[in-house]
Amino acid sequence: MVEQLLREWPPGYGGVERVAHELASVWGGAVYSLDVQRQEAIGHDPLPVGYPRRRLPSTKPIARLQLPLPSRALWRLLRSQSPLHGHLPSPGVLLVLLLARLMRPQRRVTAHWHCFLEPDCTFSGCLFVLYQWLALRLVPQLSAVITTSPLLAQELQRCGCDSQRLFVLPCCLSQQQEQLGLALPVPEAHAGEPLRVLFIGRLDSYKRLDWLLAALAQLTSPWQLVVVGDGPKRPRFEQLAQRLFPQGSPVRFLGRLPETAKLDQLAAADLLVLPSDCSNEAFGIVQLEAMVAGRIALAFDQSRSGMGWVGQLPGLPWSQSPEGLADVLQHLAEQPALRQQLSVQARERYLSLFARGVWLQHLQGLGDSVVTSKVSA
Repeated sequence: MVEQLLREWPPGYGGVERVAHELASVWGGAVYSLDVQRQEAIGHDPLPVGYPRRRLPSTKPIARLQLPLPSRALWRLLRSQSPLHGHLPSPGVLLVLLLARLMRPQRRVTAHWHCFLEPDCTFSGCLFVLYQWLALRLVPQLSAVITTSPLLAQELQRCGCDSQRLFVLPCCLSQQQEQLGLALPVPEAHAGEPLRVLFIGRLDSYKRLDWLLAALAQLTSPWQLVVVGDGPKRPRFEQLAQRLFPQGSPVRFLGRLPETAKLDQLAAADLLVLPSDCSNEAFGIVQLEAMVAGRIALAFDQSRSGMGWVGQLPGLPWSQSPEGLADVLQHLAEQPALRQQLSVQARERYLSLFARGVWLQHLQGLGDSVVTSKVSA
């Protein structure tokens, strides 16, 4: 049994929550959360939950900084003898990990490093800089550190993490998601049909849907874009689409969809584009959802991010840069037979690197370096 701690309420819709959720499905143990989005009160989960969840009372947010308050739940977590695994980035989570380590030096306390932050020139950005500086100096003192890609592991090692206590565990899908994705046929190649592009994600600034729209505006071949997701920038992106394509817009905004409807959109697509512009997006689990379904996943190769690594295909060499997005989309739009070959490669890459069976083997391979409980399917 391994107890976990994260900022959000799992399973949620974000990558950190999804990772904690899948680990809990194998490790067991309670999952503690600061519940910054107050999901506990909503009561709706996109994925079934079979483990106990406990909320830690916390301070009101100050520039997104939220720390746990003294409480029975916090005391229970700190006094527990079970292994504790915390998900970063989060100053509140980091604080609890350090307190747990100090109170019980023999307890196995580990961290999951999900991403390197790229702060901006705001007050919040200054806090991010301070937090990350502290985190990079403190996490090497924990029992072990897990991260999601070889690229992030290399960067953590460069920043001082001992390679003997640093482990790579790529993200995974649930068994049901994997089965449903594998059941979808690879898209067939038909000349003359529009390139069917899919975007899935929170409509926020760093997702850079505007870059995807600008790239599609340069294509000379027909295309269609479906946007799945919601967020604060949705009105801005909808206005941009109307401005770029005033006559019979080939862009549809569907908002947030349930998992079954999202799968339907993947089934209707040729490829997924995840045009995030910074290392805050370090993996992109939605790429796995596309690849298991036999769909190409395009993402940028950003510094301190494994996002571009996830969907790299041997049959599609391209710059993985914003400047090269329009060219690669035009290339794919013009060659439906190539798209079909790459779709097969995408599924093969998923099965070889990210399949749930492979993930379970990697998790079991971590052994006593991270957990003491037996790992089983």
